[in-house]
Amino acid sequence: MKNLFYIVFTLFGILVVLPLIHTLFGIFFSGDFFPNIQQFNPETFNLLFKSSLIAIATATIATFLGTVLAFLLYKTSLSSVNLLKALLLIPLFISPYILAVAWRDFFYLSFNNTALISSAAGTVLVLINIYSPLSVLIIGSALNNIDTQLEESGLLVTNFPKMVFKIILPLIKPAILSSFALIFIFSISEFSVPAFFGIKVFTTEIFTQFSAFYNHSLAILQSLLLILVCVLLLFTEGRYLAGASFLSMGSKGTKSKIYELGKKRNSVFAFSILYLIISVFIPFVVLFIQSFKYGTEKFIEAFNILLPTFSNSLMLAFWASVFTVLTGFVFAYYSVYKKHSILNKLSNWFLLIIFAIPSIIFGISLIKFYNRPELNFIYSSLAIVVIAYTGKFSFIAFKLIENSMQQIPKSLDEAAQITGIAYSRRIFKILIPLIMPALFAAFILSFIFNLGELAITIMLYPPGMEIMPIKVYTIMANAPQALTSSMTLIVFLISLLIISSFYLIYRKIERKYSPLFKMQ
Repeated sequence: MKNLFYIVFTLFGILVVLPLIHTLFGIFFSGDFFPNIQQFNPETFNLLFKSSLIAIATATIATFLGTVLAFLLYKTSLSSVNLLKALLLIPLFISPYILAVAWRDFFYLSFNNTALISSAAGTVLVLINIYSPLSVLIIGSALNNIDTQLEESGLLVTNFPKMVFKIILPLIKPAILSSFALIFIFSISEFSVPAFFGIKVFTTEIFTQFSAFYNHSLAILQSLLLILVCVLLLFTEGRYLAGASFLSMGSKGTKSKIYELGKKRNSVFAFSILYLIISVFIPFVVLFIQSFKYGTEKFIEAFNILLPTFSNSLMLAFWASVFTVLTGFVFAYYSVYKKHSILNKLSNWFLLIIFAIPSIIFGISLIKFYNRPELNFIYSSLAIVVIAYTGKFSFIAFKLIENSMQQIPKSLDEAAQITGIAYSRRIFKILIPLIMPALFAAFILSFIFNLGELAITIMLYPPGMEIMPIKVYTIMANAPQALTSSMTLIVFLISLLIISSFYLIYRKIERKYSPLFKMQ
C-alpha cells in the first residue's frame, strides 16, 4: 500500500499539481508580468470586491439556513426525516446553470420580467438554493457527534435556548466555520450562474480575458488575486476544514440526542415542506411548464439535440469517478494510518487547495501546461478532462472515505495481523468491505459532480466532442426559451434518474455491509 501511495502521490503531483505551479508561478519569470500588472485598475478590484460580497452574502445566509435545517433534521423527532433529507440534497447535485434557468423561468412566468433575477441579488438567491444543502450535511454531521451527556447535563442547569447557545453552538463552531469557508469559496469561484444572468464578476472577467481577448497573462495574474483570497481563507480556517467530518457515512460516539417537538411538530414540518417547495419543487415545476407550454415539439427537439451527448458525458463521468475514488482511497488510507507523516499532511493540503481553487483558473493552468507538442496526446483528448475532474473532486472522495476509515477499530487489523493474514488480504477482505458504503457514496458524488461540471469542461473539452453541459450552455444563449427550458429539464431529469438509481444501489450495498459495523 505504501508503494501504491507513492505512485498515486507522484502521478497526482505531476498531472494535477505541477500544471498549477507551472502556470501560476511561471508568470513571475516571464516578460509579461510587469506589462500586465500595470493593467490592474480600480475596476479590477471593484469586481473582486463585488464577487466577495456575493460570496459573503451567500455563505452567511446558506450557513444560517443550513444550521436551522440541520438541527431540525438531525436533532428533532420530525416526521419522514430520511425522505426530507434526500429531497433536500437534490439542488446540491444539480448543475448550477440548471437552477439558474429554472429561477429565470419562474420570474418570467410570475412577473413577465427577468430583470429581478438577472442581478447580483438573483445570483445570491440561486447560490443559496444550491449550497444550503452542503451546510446541512456539514453541520448535521457535527450535530450527530455531540455527546448526549453534555446536552443532558446542560439541560439540568439551564433552559433549552441557553443550552443551545452555550453548549451546542460552541461545539459545532468548527462545522459552522467549515460551512462558511467552503460555501464562500464555491460562490466566489462560480462561473455559470453569473454568466447566465449576464452579471459581470471576477470569474467571468478572467474567462473573457482568456477566451475572448486571448490575454492569457492578464487572466493568470487576475487569477492570482482570486486564489489569494481563497488561500487566505483556507489558512485562516484550514485547521477546521482539514479535519471537518462532513459527508461522513456514519458517526461514532454516543447516540445523538433527539428532541421531541410536541405541539410544534406540525409547524416545523410545514416549515420544512415550504423550504422543499421553494428550493426543489418550484424549479422543477417551472421548467416543466415552460417546456410543454406549446406542446411536446420543443421537448422532443431538445431530446434529439442532447441524445448524441449522452454516451460521451456518461463515459467521461464514469472514468473520472473511478480515478477520483481510487485517489481518495489511497490518500485516505495513508492519512488514517500514517497521521504524523509530513508527506501525508502535504498531500491533504494539496487536495484541499486544488479543491478550493476556482475551476476557471484550474482549467487555464491545465491548458497552459498541456498545450505543447510532446503532451498533445493528453491535450487533444478527453484525458485532460479526466485529469481535471480527478484533481478537482478527489478531496470530496478523500474526506468521505477517511471519515469512514476512522470509525473502524484498529484492533480489527491488529487481530488479523496476529492470525497471520497477509497484508493484501486484510485490505481486500476486511477494510474494503467495511468502507464499501463510503466508497460507493464517493463514486456517486463524484459521478454527479463530473456530469454537471461546466466551468472546467468548457475550458478543456476537445473540439468536435459533444458533451451534455457544453451543448446546453452553448445553445441556450440564442435558443427559444421553450427549447432552453426543455433542454434544462432533460438534464434535470437525467440527473435525478441517475441519483435515484445510484441511491437504490447504495441502499442495497449498505444493507449488505452494515452488519459488519454492528459486529465491531
